[in-house]
Amino acid sequence: MRIPSKRLAAAAAAVALALSGTAPASAQETAAQGSAQAERPKQPNIVFFLVDDMSADLLNYMDTVKGLATDGTTFSNYYVSNSLCCPSRASTFTGEFPHNTGVQTNQGADRGGHAAFAKHEGRTYATELRKAGYRTGYLGKYINEYPAEAGYQVPPGWAEWHVSAGGGYNEFRYRLTGYIEEETPGRKPIVSGGDYLVDVLGRRAVKFLERSREHAPGKPFFLQVAPFSPHSRVNVKPGQKEPRFPPAYRDRPKKQWPAGQFPNGDCGGVDCDTVDVTSLPAFDEDTSDKPAWVRRQPIGPKLTKELRTDFRDRVRMVQAVDDMVERVLSALTPAERRNTYVVFTSDNGFHLGQHRLVRGKSTAYDHDVRVPLLVKRPAAGRQGDLVTGAIAQNVDLFATFLDIAGVDPARRDSRDGRSLLPLISGHRPKQWRDAALIEHVRPDPAAEGRPDPDADDLKRGNGGPPDYAAVRTADELYVEYRGVAEPEYYNTAADPHQEHNDPGNARTAGLAEALGRLRDCGRPGKTDCWTAARTGS
Repeated sequence: MRIPSKRLAAAAAAVALALSGTAPASAQETAAQGSAQAERPKQPNIVFFLVDDMSADLLNYMDTVKGLATDGTTFSNYYVSNSLCCPSRASTFTGEFPHNTGVQTNQGADRGGHAAFAKHEGRTYATELRKAGYRTGYLGKYINEYPAEAGYQVPPGWAEWHVSAGGGYNEFRYRLTGYIEEETPGRKPIVSGGDYLVDVLGRRAVKFLERSREHAPGKPFFLQVAPFSPHSRVNVKPGQKEPRFPPAYRDRPKKQWPAGQFPNGDCGGVDCDTVDVTSLPAFDEDTSDKPAWVRRQPIGPKLTKELRTDFRDRVRMVQAVDDMVERVLSALTPAERRNTYVVFTSDNGFHLGQHRLVRGKSTAYDHDVRVPLLVKRPAAGRQGDLVTGAIAQNVDLFATFLDIAGVDPARRDSRDGRSLLPLISGHRPKQWRDAALIEHVRPDPAAEGRPDPDADDLKRGNGGPPDYAAVRTADELYVEYRGVAEPEYYNTAADPHQEHNDPGNARTAGLAEALGRLRDCGRPGKTDCWTAARTGS
């Protein structure tokens, strides 16, 4: 059931304005446009939204983000290299698979976190883009265990640095850095939160655009906005009133939480009471055909009720993300819209009861690893909506950003991925991958330090997945678990939600061979990862 909303109508009008290349300009925009025409950058600007734990099932509730597909490119087969925040983000920053970055988990005491990633900070796309003349800014969640505290270090390559540590998960109680290269060169400001963090990031993103026009007129900019939403808050205790997935107050239902604008909460035009987690494909499916670690008893009505609340709150959370995207797009001048790529994706997906897995990620199933990737092309470029089924991965974003910036191909293609720019523009390269690699190292629950904010809910069943490597093609998924003689095989053309495991299928032999090449690709004496990804199947 659809419900009328003044807010939705206003947002729709704003989206049309933001995504149009012919919107009327204000006096301020006209001045900025005139300045840009005087010294117009040859390189396009890039605005990159990287959200946290957003499964593809939430995209349908985000009108602004869906609007990026208009005169944009939608990737229908986009997979993360690892369905855990920190290893996935490391792949995005560096263009390398986790087995090559060495970032395996979220915690420094367990082969992950900022401790494992720090050695890569001088070789991310930020440093390359700065060399190419870009003014860069980062806002939001960075890498797990990054110390966003007094005396924080700004990683190489970033002209602006507005980052929160773990407090950002609850969206209200956080500390946020505020480094601006031109304005605070000898200081490292940091402020405490209070306002909903997604909203704060949206406001700071607009300020970044304004400062870029002031401090670097005529030069291109790269802006990355990485909200913690829709990740759950950490350390949830039974009986606490604050939701596990905390929406902005305005999006909460009036009858449960304060300040909610809609009777049942804002679910993007759909009445929240009609949103039901049990409609998700493979929810509570019989898992008797799956490996032992997956097999569980039915979810039951009490837990189903909890998950239903969780799902509705996740839908409410992404309303603030949608608002933020609209705010940033609306702040672009007409000249900037004609010369800006807008990229939207997530670091991994999330499950809420699919295959009887309660809350979490870390599996090789599509709900955890197949996430949205939408790219809005510059308004001055090719028009029309494009959808590509080519297999893409987050290791490709490094090369893509460098390609947009015009960086030398030898540097651009020096990592495990390749540029998506030809696909974004509507061209299919002759030689493209036909297999995606997905990796996972099971976090050690006894690792020192604070509890892992991405730890799966292991109170039910047989715990999370063991270490695994998986290969995903256009029509198949094959998974091998370390030390477990229970592989998984799914024909995803006939079984798109991975409900019918067929480990004895004759195809597994060829996929196992391809996986063997991929899981060691890029290491000394092994096949490079781009060659390994072209299996010829």
